[in-house]
Amino acid sequence: MYKTEMHCHSKHVSACAQADAELIIEKYLEAGYTTIVSTEHINSATFGGKKDLPWQDKVTHYMTGYNKLVEAAKGRIHILFGAEIAMNKTAPNDFLVYGITEEFLRSIDDPRQLANINELSPLIRENNMMIFQAHPFRVGMTISSPSRLDGIEIANLNPWHDSYNDIAQAWAKRNNLIGITGTDFHNPDHTPKGGIMTDYPITDNETLLKTLRENTFTPIFG
Repeated sequence: MYKTEMHCHSKHVSACAQADAELIIEKYLEAGYTTIVSTEHINSATFGGKKDLPWQDKVTHYMTGYNKLVEAAKGRIHILFGAEIAMNKTAPNDFLVYGITEEFLRSIDDPRQLANINELSPLIRENNMMIFQAHPFRVGMTISSPSRLDGIEIANLNPWHDSYNDIAQAWAKRNNLIGITGTDFHNPDHTPKGGIMTDYPITDNETLLKTLRENTFTPIFG
């Protein structure tokens, strides 16, 4: 069986993370993972002192998280490009986007400026990507309409937050949403223990999207 992490942050882009790419790669190799989806934050804190830069320069900065993971992996583990987007007007709601590309980010304006999920979701789906709400029942979050989502995190395994995973699992089942889990990796002392398990390796975003849509995976709960 092959393990894919669906929710991972590095200090290179995500302001709330402290782990660098080299440490992340070693942690996941030791834990037996074959793939990591890099889901750096695109939120109000992401660009820090770069807030006045043009969006194209912000995208260049955003890519450093993914690129550093690829460099550190040295072909030993597959690194896929993803994102966790929070719009300024509806923060702290976070949305994991799978199948996203650098070209897509460069073709749009700053997604943080969108009004809400009703604007983000069509944009994602029209471009053949998928959108999942991260930790939707964590305190401070507001659950989105199931019609705007492909799925949700039915277990967020960040040990420093209570994401009320039991409620998320019941909600996904009730609304026929795809359920994934994620480690929500941030810190050097964090242990990889979330994601999805498949009987084939997930080596690119095309395979990841097909796996999610066909539900040919088992969520990892630790």
